[in-house]
Amino acid sequence: MNDALTQDLIWTMGEHGFVQVADMAAIPDAILLLKRQSLNTNRAVVVVSPAEVPADFHAYLRQLRKRVAFRCRFFPLLWGIGIQVVVITPGISQSGIDPSQHVARFDNQWAIIQSLFLVDPAARTCQSARTWGQVVTGKFQDAILGVLSGRFHDVSNQRRP
Repeated sequence: MNDALTQDLIWTMGEHGFVQVADMAAIPDAILLLKRQSLNTNRAVVVVSPAEVPADFHAYLRQLRKRVAFRCRFFPLLWGIGIQVVVITPGISQSGIDPSQHVARFDNQWAIIQSLFLVDPAARTCQSARTWGQVVTGKFQDAILGVLSGRFHDVSNQRRP
C-alpha cells in the first residue's frame, strides 16, 4: 500500500515542481522525501511510517523537521523551508493527537511544519491541519489531501471523542 501511495504522491507533487530526494538515511522512518525550491519558495513533503505512534509526538516532529530542513539544504534566516508532513501509523487515529496543535503558529524564518496529515491505515482514515498562509502552499496541501482522500476517509472536520 505504501508503494502505491508514494508513487501517487511522487507523480501528483511532480506536477507542482517537487522532485524526489534519494538519500533519506538521516530521517528516521522516512519512506518519501520531496522538495521544491524556487527563487521565492522552499517547500518539502516528507512521508514517515513509524511502527507505532511516537510516545512524545511533539519531540518526534521537532527532530523530523530539523532533519528534513538540513537534508533539503535550506538556509536559515535567508531561505526558510515549509514542510508538509504525512505520518502513516496504525492506531494514530485513536491516539488523541490533534494535528492542529503541531503546525506552525508563526513563521520563524527557519523550518516550519505548514501542514500535518495523520494517516491510520488500520482504521482507513486520515486527518489533517494546516497553518496560515495558504496563497502558495495551499495548492500543495490540497494535492496531498487529494491523494490521501482517494484511499482513506478524511475525518478532519469531524469532532473527536
